[in-house]
Amino acid sequence: MFETLSRTQKGVSDELENAIENGMLPQSLLFSGPKGSSRLTAALDLSFYLTESRERSFLRSGRVVYLMSRSMKMETEAAIALFEKQQNDRTRLFLIQTVRKTLLCYHSSVSPLYENKKSSVKLRDDEGRGGTLFSNAAAIDALVMRLEDGEREEWSEIIESLKARLSDDFYTLGKKTKGATIDEIRAVQGWLEDGIDEKCVIIERPEDFTEGAKNSMLKMLEEPPAHSHIILISEHPSRILETILSRVRHFRFPQLPACAVSSVIGDIFTIYGEYASFDDFFFANGTDEEERKTMDKAAMLYSEALISGKMLTLDEENSLFSALEKIAGYDYFRSTVVSMVEKALLESGNPSSVRKAWTALSRAMERSDVYNMSIRFALDTALREASSGK
Repeated sequence: MFETLSRTQKGVSDELENAIENGMLPQSLLFSGPKGSSRLTAALDLSFYLTESRERSFLRSGRVVYLMSRSMKMETEAAIALFEKQQNDRTRLFLIQTVRKTLLCYHSSVSPLYENKKSSVKLRDDEGRGGTLFSNAAAIDALVMRLEDGEREEWSEIIESLKARLSDDFYTLGKKTKGATIDEIRAVQGWLEDGIDEKCVIIERPEDFTEGAKNSMLKMLEEPPAHSHIILISEHPSRILETILSRVRHFRFPQLPACAVSSVIGDIFTIYGEYASFDDFFFANGTDEEERKTMDKAAMLYSEALISGKMLTLDEENSLFSALEKIAGYDYFRSTVVSMVEKALLESGNPSSVRKAWTALSRAMERSDVYNMSIRFALDTALREASSGK
């Protein structure tokens, strides 16, 4: 039932299966844990099972909608690069699944909200069909379907067409902020109430929603239709309203050790190495050598400034963060900086300057997680604290 999940989170997989077999699985669930702990994998496995959708391997279903908060850009670029290096069925399936995660956001229930929103993709052929976000998503879906069934000699052509359509606004539905909006939640609730088919909605990072969106989600949880299923995915469940927590069954996903991450990567791609996280793997394979050098240089510049207690110049700061935004590498940058400062702490014999840098960075990262502070603001706060001695 949960073949994919059982490879990384056997305990959670067994708990879910037992709940289903004993008829004890409620309609509303919360999957919590750190990034990369297989929460989304579990949500997809379960949603396709509950809705009796047969295309789990291809993530194709009109009965599942995903209100995403994460960015899939880096993972998708890594999936394309890996497929171009190893054109086999495993990398092809991984690419299909990766693109389809974003396509699950382009659901009929929310399409009226975006029917006139233009896509930044501008192609001269007829496939654009109006140039909206949803028409571009439809063209991407058609390309993915061709990748499912097409002959090997067509793969290169499909990939080139796919890369031309995977614009930044495809991953965000053109929104400036991450996460579901109040209008999206209301639209999905209306869809859940319509008809008698089993349906499922996956809602990510509800702790970061606006008050209006939280209230709409609470209403959805208070009176879910009999045939509906709601799965919340959270990184910080302590920030979720108690009124919401009281209406869900909580499943906790522990952090995956690096050896488990490497094992999964090895099984899928026959690439073996020690990756601390899937983010590290996707960054390593979704960027070119110049981008990786730029990122490492930026991490070194920031770490040295933090340890020395000096602020970056305005030009250095703008250059650093513009590079991060261009590559969409904040998560990788954060983990790299943490590793660099931690290494300096271990190798230096714990002098006050390095200890101060480590404390400032740790505090800033904790505040970023707890209060949903932007990574850029958190990093700037750490520099200010290290330089001021607070």
